[in-house]
Amino acid sequence: MPAYENAGPFTLISGEALAADRLVKMSTTTAVYADAGEAPVGLTYDNVAITKPVAIKPLGGVLKVTGCKTITAGSKIYPAADGKVSDAAVGTQIGVLLTAITADGGKGSALLWGVVGGAALLTARTGQIEYFDDMFTYNTTFDWTVVEDVGATEADKLLDAHGGVVQAGCDGDDNDECYISSKGEFLKFQTDQRVYFEVLVKGTEAATDDANYIVGMSDTVAADSLLDNGAGPMASYDGAVFFKVDGGTVWQFETSNAGTQLTNSNVGDFTDGVATRLAFAYDYNDGVTAIVTPILNGVLGTPKNLTIAGLEEMHFFWGAKAGGAHEEALLLDSVHVICER
Repeated sequence: MPAYENAGPFTLISGEALAADRLVKMSTTTAVYADAGEAPVGLTYDNVAITKPVAIKPLGGVLKVTGCKTITAGSKIYPAADGKVSDAAVGTQIGVLLTAITADGGKGSALLWGVVGGAALLTARTGQIEYFDDMFTYNTTFDWTVVEDVGATEADKLLDAHGGVVQAGCDGDDNDECYISSKGEFLKFQTDQRVYFEVLVKGTEAATDDANYIVGMSDTVAADSLLDNGAGPMASYDGAVFFKVDGGTVWQFETSNAGTQLTNSNVGDFTDGVATRLAFAYDYNDGVTAIVTPILNGVLGTPKNLTIAGLEEMHFFWGAKAGGAHEEALLLDSVHVICER
């Protein structure tokens, strides 16, 4: 264990006047702008004059950045002059832009991992709330709650698999179901905290296009979290979910505030029997209407809006519902949720 660990922003003395939401690097013991091709150590919180203390957010997670030009959402981003970012491939990629930047000096949300590569995102803990489970164990007394049909025999269980896998499965009668959720509601979409959510799941259908699957965050997990006969998610909940319906061949994505849902009907193809990485980035935006961007295997989908007022705390959950007389299951390999403090 290190002798000292900073769990939040760190402070340096500015080596030049600095603007908020700009990339900075170390120059001896001071913070100065990171330019094109250079390695930033973080992002500034506020505007500061030269030789003043400046608070710096370490890279990792979803953060606000400043662009040097118009940049479209989904672009790879790199450091540019004066601590801004660009889609021009100079130096090492530091992240992916989640919301478009419309002009020089404009700002947008980005998924940042710094110059050490994308894997750093999944180990970044500084100044963040983090929830991670690699499904090595499965404990329904302390960790998980199961909602399933009475008499289910092929429902929830830990499977023997490299890396750990837990199955949410259903018996084999039409509209049989099984959902597994975290015991506690550990996350709430806030007006001032960004969130990154990611799971690795696999569905292998017993009958072609017959299964219903769901995975995401919701304040409500109960019978008919997926409605019967391929009708999709429940009619009222707070959260954001990916789902696939009976007869469908694509992953869909939905945000929900009580009875108000906005749905992306095609985030990308559902591939039978293949592990799929589903993710979303929650950006509180103006603090009133959030922007939630679905990501399937690293490809950004169409962002959906979400009214923040009235939202409740949420469980993580996943599950399956039969679309016919077959046993269906959704396997969870891992879940990772990162939220700003």
